[in-house]
Amino acid sequence: MNLISGRLMNEKESRTELERLKSLILETREKASLPVNAVIRACDVLSQSLNEQEHLHLLLDLGMSEHKAKKELQTIKQMISKEYLENRMKLEFGEPLGRFSPYGETISVRQEWMPIGVLLHIAAGNVDALPVFSVMEGLLTGNINILKLPGNDHGISVSILQELMKIEPLIVPYVFVFDYPSHDMEAMKKLMSAADGIVVWGGDAAVSAVRRASDPDTRIIEWGHKISFAYVSGNVSDSDLEGIAYNICDTSQLLCSSCQGIFLDTEDFDQVLEFAGRFLRILEPMAVEFPDNNPYLTAQKTLELYTERLEAAKSRKQVFYGNNCSITAYNDMSVMPSYMYRNCWVRPLPRKKLLAVLSEYKNHLQTAALVCEACDKAAIETILAKTGVVRITNGARMSEGYCGMPHDGEFSLRRYMKLMSYEY
Repeated sequence: MNLISGRLMNEKESRTELERLKSLILETREKASLPVNAVIRACDVLSQSLNEQEHLHLLLDLGMSEHKAKKELQTIKQMISKEYLENRMKLEFGEPLGRFSPYGETISVRQEWMPIGVLLHIAAGNVDALPVFSVMEGLLTGNINILKLPGNDHGISVSILQELMKIEPLIVPYVFVFDYPSHDMEAMKKLMSAADGIVVWGGDAAVSAVRRASDPDTRIIEWGHKISFAYVSGNVSDSDLEGIAYNICDTSQLLCSSCQGIFLDTEDFDQVLEFAGRFLRILEPMAVEFPDNNPYLTAQKTLELYTERLEAAKSRKQVFYGNNCSITAYNDMSVMPSYMYRNCWVRPLPRKKLLAVLSEYKNHLQTAALVCEACDKAAIETILAKTGVVRITNGARMSEGYCGMPHDGEFSLRRYMKLMSYEY
């Protein structure tokens, strides 16, 4: 589904528009800039219009449970509200820079944030509505946005963007949506050549492919796949561990912030096995409340875990099976994705080796859920902060956000801007 100049177009029409994309962009850039307050106002109107009667089914159609769909709808309403967006802009950019005389100079200087120009968003499909949120960030920073839809978008991005355009027609020339497959390199290169910056949501392979195909002078803004985990140390209660189990079940471990597994502060594999059995008793009752309605995925995970079980006879690992979940205990200290869908791992990682082991993965880490005794919290936080982890929280909040929260350790809106300096 292609959305160009505010109109839905079939593939043939979109190919024609692709050939004149640069001229369409130039026309927009020659006009007055898109006011940020107009974008915020449009988002706020959309926020107020969202309701369960009309919009809940869109999330249910994506396979969400009713409980999760209601929760997500409320989260979306808040994230695009006027108050939320204004607070976010203030937190990320601070007070207006204004005019000043630099230290040791007699000249006067004015600095201001400006959009970098044109952003191409290449979004991953592992997060519902991620493409449209990426475009919204581009609009908030005044950029022209080209969105290359992921394969499983189901039309939700185009639908939301059309609503924004109806509310605020000024947005129309600032959004282009193309529904081309990633392997259509001729089209992809044309999209890339029209952009000043490319926003890539994906793993190392996706980022590398974009770097190879894009022009050398194009800014690459990576939001790569990250791995998150929990770290458990000392005597902790079952209630302390329930938050980790909740995150595993609530997200199906599909997000970069989802808990893939648990590191235990020990070198003793017997303690890892004991903990795995204990955690299964916490995870299983919660997993039952999050049924998997995809028989294909259920069969696939069953086969993968069966393979693990066969391999376990020849190595030091053990699979603990539960109803709608599993835990695999390993004797190594690797950081790796889980089998997802409530199938996590447990590994030993003593505190004295924490920095050395995790630093090897420094560019792939994101969130760590720390569960430990209060007397050890500050010391372990200090070590984790040096490893490449960018967020430390409890288990239940691993995939929860807050207004102004950095993304992968950076303010995302700043990456879509440049700082202009004017001298007088």
